Amino acid sequence: MFFPSGRSGCRRLRRVFNMHVLFVCKSNVGRSQTAEALFLKVSKHNASSVGTVVGDKEGMRIKDLGWSAQHVIECLKEDDCDVSNNLRKQLTPEMVKKADKVIIMAEPETVPNYIKSSDKVIYWQVDNPKNTSLERHREIKNQIKKLVEGLVGEIG
Repeated sequence: MFFPSGRSGCRRLRRVFNMHVLFVCKSNVGRSQTAEALFLKVSKHNASSVGTVVGDKEGMRIKDLGWSAQHVIECLKEDDCDVSNNLRKQLTPEMVKKADKVIIMAEPETVPNYIKSSDKVIYWQVDNPKNTSLERHREIKNQIKKLVEGLVGEIG
């Protein structure tokens, strides 16, 4: 997308660049979905979320995944974000290639080798909220929210 730049009479164009941020967690249910939703709410940039170990549950809606996913949905509704119909997605090398930044919140043993040494990668130390209380989900959401706000402050 291009917009006119400079003073009147100037015909130069400047490119408006929207960055794409890829949020990665293990199952693409909690942490990465939370980060994507909160990021899209406060940023002008694009984002998506994926999991390192989605397996045969790829394409399932978050709301169809049981009680732990319900905590994710409920926590995010408190921030006016609805992820209930979001679909789970498996991380691929193509997704990493297309992303400008890759934020990893997955356990190290689940991260594929092709992404570990990428200069696009930022690691966030965020606990997996699976099988925890609603209150613990809220704590993790608030931690992710602060990390997202810092990222948005950094990239604009």
